[in-house]
Amino acid sequence: MSAPKEAAGHRPGRGRWSRVLRRGPFGRWGNRLLDGDPGAERDALLLLLVSAALFSTMSIALPGSWPPSSLVLPLVAGCTVLRTGRQLVLTSAVLAGSLLSGLLAEPHGVRVAVTAVLACTAGFGLLTSRFRNRLGLRGLRGDSMLLELAEHTRALGRLPDRLLDWHFDRALAPVGGNSFSGDFLLCSHRPDQDLLEVVLVDVSGKGSRAAARSMHLSGAFAMLLGSVPAEAFLPAANDYLVGLGWEDEFATAVHLALRPASGHYRLFNAGHPPPAHYTPARGGSWLLGGEGGPALGLLAGSPYPETHGRLALGDSLLLYSDGLVEVPGQDIDTGIGRLLTAAEPVLRLPRADGSPAGRLLRAVARDVPDDRTLVMVRRLGPPFHP
Repeated sequence: MSAPKEAAGHRPGRGRWSRVLRRGPFGRWGNRLLDGDPGAERDALLLLLVSAALFSTMSIALPGSWPPSSLVLPLVAGCTVLRTGRQLVLTSAVLAGSLLSGLLAEPHGVRVAVTAVLACTAGFGLLTSRFRNRLGLRGLRGDSMLLELAEHTRALGRLPDRLLDWHFDRALAPVGGNSFSGDFLLCSHRPDQDLLEVVLVDVSGKGSRAAARSMHLSGAFAMLLGSVPAEAFLPAANDYLVGLGWEDEFATAVHLALRPASGHYRLFNAGHPPPAHYTPARGGSWLLGGEGGPALGLLAGSPYPETHGRLALGDSLLLYSDGLVEVPGQDIDTGIGRLLTAAEPVLRLPRADGSPAGRLLRAVARDVPDDRTLVMVRRLGPPFHP
């Protein structure tokens, strides 16, 4: 059978079995268990207790072929799907079975050592599952929820692929390669008003430590963006963050309001590194945006004055987080200069393939212990030459 025919012959079978597993009695029971149904959890505890008794008996009856360490399997499974009280019941049964195996089978020292390892595994499982139990999560439901939240946060900042003669590109690199970041993007496009708004926010902290605050603020700020005038967005976001009462927590932000038809833009800055406007004509020049107001969450009622400009054909605008330009012991202006120097040859290529933002981010800040975000807004035009 040819490869295509073979694939066609097996794919429906796999899909059918998958549907049977999901919709059959076992699949329905598994969903009840992961949703926290008490009856399903009671059944799971009974099944795991029977498994522990069976494994203990086999390790005594067949000491040469059945390892006592197999008791770790029901123990780990119980830490994944059971509440703390039922985990303790299962742990007691597993340890009792292991001790009994150690007393009745040879060599005794190895079996006692296995019991000690099982006890440490149980303690670690109880420790790592305490937050999941407080939330009422079972199995991998918590992981899937976090992944869904991360995808939702990224979707809020999805930029248009192409708009008239514009090209937009972004690159996000959380510290350590994580899925969560203290940086996030928001985008709102209203063609009927000839308005595209992009907001880059950097929450204090790094990586997973800032992820919870980042996801919280991304949802709240996304509700504001597009529902208030551009000049009112940062003041409203600041008052919201002040109202939360987070001690010693703040966020920096830069807000771009662009008119794609004309290229005119307005910038509002809240303690963020200044955006950079690149004009390749006449040898190339950079113009940095104004400083704006203080970081969000520090002072209620803070004003955020605007700076404005116009992107002509061939011009580009860079928005970036401080992870690209801050280096311990160096002035931030040095980091900004390094970024702009590396960006200039990239921006001189009007039709750069792939993701120029990603290449520039890796060139300037590949291994930096901070979250990094870069946004390129380019108005494509005829090629410019130095």
